[in-house]
Amino acid sequence: MLDVLCRHLPMVRLRISLAATFALALAAVGCTGDIIDPEGDPLEAAMQAFDTTVAPTMQTKCASCHVSTENPQFMRPNPTLREGVLTFNTGGLVNMMDPIASRLAVYASSQAHATVGVNYTPAEAAQVTAWVELEALAAGVEPEPVVETAKITPVVGANEVDLTSIGLTGSKMTFDYQPLATGMYLSRIQINASTGGVRLVHPLFVVWDQATAIPDPIDRFSDIDLTVAEMTTSQVGGGTAVFVDIPPQGQLSVHFKTATFANGMPPSDGGGITGGGCKAVPQFTSTARPQLTACAGMCHAGTNAAARGATDMSKLADDLMQTEACAQILSRVSKLNPDQSSIIVSVDPAVTNVHPYYKVPAANFAAFRTQMLMWINAEAAP
Repeated sequence: MLDVLCRHLPMVRLRISLAATFALALAAVGCTGDIIDPEGDPLEAAMQAFDTTVAPTMQTKCASCHVSTENPQFMRPNPTLREGVLTFNTGGLVNMMDPIASRLAVYASSQAHATVGVNYTPAEAAQVTAWVELEALAAGVEPEPVVETAKITPVVGANEVDLTSIGLTGSKMTFDYQPLATGMYLSRIQINASTGGVRLVHPLFVVWDQATAIPDPIDRFSDIDLTVAEMTTSQVGGGTAVFVDIPPQGQLSVHFKTATFANGMPPSDGGGITGGGCKAVPQFTSTARPQLTACAGMCHAGTNAAARGATDMSKLADDLMQTEACAQILSRVSKLNPDQSSIIVSVDPAVTNVHPYYKVPAANFAAFRTQMLMWINAEAAP
């Protein structure tokens, strides 16, 4: 059991009782050989975990960039290094409500960070998570319980996940499934809301390799806050997800940070997504927009309702609407693993069974990918 925890802790949300969180945090630190006395003071345990596991990694992998003024200077003692990290950017590096989502663990081990610095290993990211869990325990923070649907075994073509099991009677998540050689491709991911509508926050797909949970390692829908009016349908984010290096025939379940009825909140007529605008609009306009004009002209900016519903590029050609055009495409990218962004994968001529309507010509794909990654990495930068 400890071996499974050690291997999967960097990807699994630990949303359980506070006492169990403490126990698992101790076990996670135990993966590296540093056992903390479970009878001791949580604050002392957190301080010890930081000093023995987190600080050494930061000194080795972060100090060369983050003690200078040219980069986020989060390694400034305030008055200690630990307290400086906890308070930097008003807590922007740690997430005590969801320790596994702490930026110090997630971004520092992501593909986006690898383009600018040295990445944390999964074990080092797990040490950060274990430390933040101890800090949460010491601060008296109670993580929210997980909301998880029943597992389904997807079939080729249309699938649905009944949300009745999480209290949203009659509502469903639907998607089309296509197995890949070493993974899964989901498209047309939508919510069909029944009586009362729904509000869904932070959906996380989990693939099951028998009894082993493999959550989406890039957590691509982490910024989704979706309200869908009753008896209407709304797309989830960009509507697609590509999972790689997982069993193509595995089962699926979906976790949510919260999942409730709309309960009088003002949803739009067809649902809507809030949050998450672009911060690199000039980069989008200069590098990404030229690469997308063919897709827009052929399908995604014209009268093809299905294509526009999947990825709306209707504002791409308008010089005065580039902020909106960028936001239309942003939901189709992964900031943590840019080259897994569906806006790239779907038109890769080497990827079969995904977006069969158009592929970037093989001779042009390397240039297309390079230009798109320049924009996505600008969006992912701190």
